[in-house]
Amino acid sequence: MRLRAFAFAALLSLSVAIIAPFTVHAAGLTLTPQQGLVGSEVTVVNITGYGSGEFQVLWGEDRQVIEQGTTAGLANLVFTVPEAARGKHKVTLKFGNDIFDAEYTVFPSIELSDDEGIVGSSLTVRGYGFNQNETGIQVFYGGSVAERDIVADKKGNWQSTIKVPPSASGNVNIDAEGTTPATDVEDRLFTILPKMEINPTAGGVGTMVAVQGTGYGSSETGIVIDFDGIQVKTGIAADSRGSWQSSFFVPTSPKGRHRVNSFGEVTGEDAVAGIDFSVSPVLKLELTSGLLGDAILVGDEFWVSGIGFEENEGGIQVTFDGVMVASGIVADAKGSWAVQVSVPMATRGKHVIDASGSTTRSDDVASGTLVVSPYIEINPATGGIGADVSVKGAGFSANQEITISYDGVQVLTGQTTDGKGSFTTSFKVPLSKPGDHAVTVTDATASVASTRFSTETTPPPTPKLVSPEAGARLGFLGDTVVTFNWTIVEDPSGVSYTLEVSNDSDFSGAVLLKDNLSVSAYTLTKEEALPGGDYYWRVKAVDGAGNEGEWTKGQLFRIASDFWIFPVALVVIVIIALIVWRVVTLTRRGWK
Repeated sequence: MRLRAFAFAALLSLSVAIIAPFTVHAAGLTLTPQQGLVGSEVTVVNITGYGSGEFQVLWGEDRQVIEQGTTAGLANLVFTVPEAARGKHKVTLKFGNDIFDAEYTVFPSIELSDDEGIVGSSLTVRGYGFNQNETGIQVFYGGSVAERDIVADKKGNWQSTIKVPPSASGNVNIDAEGTTPATDVEDRLFTILPKMEINPTAGGVGTMVAVQGTGYGSSETGIVIDFDGIQVKTGIAADSRGSWQSSFFVPTSPKGRHRVNSFGEVTGEDAVAGIDFSVSPVLKLELTSGLLGDAILVGDEFWVSGIGFEENEGGIQVTFDGVMVASGIVADAKGSWAVQVSVPMATRGKHVIDASGSTTRSDDVASGTLVVSPYIEINPATGGIGADVSVKGAGFSANQEITISYDGVQVLTGQTTDGKGSFTTSFKVPLSKPGDHAVTVTDATASVASTRFSTETTPPPTPKLVSPEAGARLGFLGDTVVTFNWTIVEDPSGVSYTLEVSNDSDFSGAVLLKDNLSVSAYTLTKEEALPGGDYYWRVKAVDGAGNEGEWTKGQLFRIASDFWIFPVALVVIVIIALIVWRVVTLTRRGWK
């Protein structure tokens, strides 16, 4: 018996030895270099000295595969340090079951999205190799904190975008630190380039143009502004951060483009990108709220400004697609004027804004263009299922059939826009879940506008259980058909009920579950009749928007069991037998 046991154990040990992989840890792995930054290249010299054939390079304790291949034709193996937190990380070279280990130390570093740029531009600083989940990291720009409270991820990575502050031309040091000291992080240099801006970029002769320069030399002097090579402003000085502001009046110039530039004692003329200024009567359009690039809708107000008209010119009027929308405007002494108008009823697409005066023809003015977008308004914007919602639209294409969709499902079609792309109609809110729903209107020319309709999210009240009452006993013989009754619940979107019957007070298993009941009562069918035992029942209300009310508390009722019938029947039979026996006995005595 012992011999058999020993043989079985030996056989089992041999099987495990065959099935389990046999791992051999050989001599350590030599890396060149053994420390550096994320993204650095690391070399394993003479890879075939460790093994041949298929290999893998694994990183860290979780053995992330960062390089794999075959040694065929390979003298040295080069791999790139993956994203990893600051400190030492295990590097494993694996040939089949042979494993060679080494350690590589990751140092923290930062990278910049750009090496150079202008004041006001966005600069993204990315950190690598910081401590795992390190907090309180700060970015320094020229020695001052530019961003704080940065948090690294589990690999020690982080990212922050700053706006380049006013800075003089030249190189600025960018650094970072947290619990990782700044002395461990190599600085990066960002080169500030000079830039000039002017406002406006078009106008008539005599228009005042504001000029702003940034990124010039610190406290640079002798800065001048020239217009087509003619100096129009001199003696400008920059502050310690290389910024300056000035202005000039457009000199007498023919219609067309003219070059504006600036330079100083430090900043050469070729270092700054010049800007074109267009001299001509032009219109400038600007929304009273928002930006001109935003969607423009019927009814929006916007400013129309005229530049380069005649001095004190009168009789100026503004037209929208040739129809006058403003008149009686008088230019100032520099030929400039402004008026506020509203977008009239108009179809989707481009519309021309033009102007003319007593001496300036509309053909002489560079007209403006507004692109009108379609929009819709609904009333009400919130409500229940089945509610009537009125829809008004404008800015659609003219005389086109529209389709209204609710969450992508068509709810109305056949309505047509008028000649100016507007319409008024209504639809009923279909059955839908509580919350926000997209109402979208489209026409045959792909004009599209959307808004949101919110169905109410208030759940209906909880009904009250009426019968069977708590503790009620029902039934006599066989399975029992039970009728359940509860109080009526009302909700604007309509109500249905869910009934649940269980043998367990926690309703962990349902004997009966009926939903979408339209009335506050339910009678079991013959097939659903309940056998004897204890039961619990509860009800909840669900409104038309899908909001579910709370369940009622479970209420106990009992169905009588059949086992008591037999002893009762036996007693009855005995009693009857005794009565019969007594009657017969008395009768016989009477006969005698």
